[in-house]
Amino acid sequence: MQRFALVMAAALLGACSAQEATVPLDSEPLNGGALTSGDRAALHALDTAYVKAWLDPDGATRSEALLSLFAPDVVVYPGRGRAPLNGIEELRAYWFAEDFSPTEIEYIEHETLAVEGAEALAAITGHSKIAFVSNGRRIAQEGHYIIHARPDDAGYWRIERMMWSARARE
Repeated sequence: MQRFALVMAAALLGACSAQEATVPLDSEPLNGGALTSGDRAALHALDTAYVKAWLDPDGATRSEALLSLFAPDVVVYPGRGRAPLNGIEELRAYWFAEDFSPTEIEYIEHETLAVEGAEALAAITGHSKIAFVSNGRRIAQEGHYIIHARPDDAGYWRIERMMWSARARE
């Protein structure tokens, strides 16, 4: 009889716990599916397209190819503690200012270290190397980068946030 009472007490406690753990009626399920192999391939392609866009020798097509990779509400945190750039137009003004000569890219390399996330938000992390000439001055840098990407309304991954570190490269 004592064993029966213990089993019943455990069952009642379990039933009470289950009621406390039920989902409230007004909540919505999270859509947190894992990245598919197709998502991972698309994210690698996004990273590759970023590098390829910078290598385009034509400044006008480079600008359009590069900026098309970003979400309209993108925020980019440039290296060396510069203020964040908010939106496509601030990126355009920063990278393609009309009063400066076009930047000449000598080389740019991205080595992807990781692609992680879920179907609604992903992160690409990696190591980068770049050398370019801007306003007659050659600059060579290397560092790390992180890209947060999310799919747009059509399902294409776009860069939502981007940050990089940069140190002089000899």
